[in-house]
Amino acid sequence: MGLMRSRQRYIRWIAVFLVFAVALPFAVVVLSQSGGDETNSTIEPPTEPVEKSISTNPEDEAVDAQPTSLPFVIEQAPNNKAPRITLDGPDCIDSFDEADLVTIAISANDVDDTSVVLDLAALVGEESIDLTSSINEGSELIVPGIASATFPIPLIEESYLLLISHATDADGAKSEAALVIPFRC
Repeated sequence: MGLMRSRQRYIRWIAVFLVFAVALPFAVVVLSQSGGDETNSTIEPPTEPVEKSISTNPEDEAVDAQPTSLPFVIEQAPNNKAPRITLDGPDCIDSFDEADLVTIAISANDVDDTSVVLDLAALVGEESIDLTSSINEGSELIVPGIASATFPIPLIEESYLLLISHATDADGAKSEAALVIPFRC
């Protein structure tokens, strides 16, 4: 029984300690606020001291600071716009023979450059067949311009031919166009 009473007394002291440990910091915060008005408790940021420059030469105070011009001019480069590209070709391919050739037109224009570099590829599943060498006028095109490409129909299992072409200008801006040509009309 004596052990039980000492345990209860120990628990009671711990409870009293916990109440004061929680209530005391809360009371300190509430009582330390200035004004005592709980509805209008705004905290003002501390003001930083402003440094005043102390001039040792009285002539410096009389002279107003004049802006100086730089010995060079800063020019902002204009935004580079990507070229526009379109592909045009047959609506469909009726006959499917290895000797058959397909001809498409590649149109490109760029408002802020005079030429673009073209590439052309046929996508077959996950593979890409490079057809850039099939561009009749070469891969560099003066814009605005139209180039043609003639190439044999690749042997594929799909029911269509997917062509992808890119136009890249001298600044590296690139555009893409796609053309899907079904094999059955």
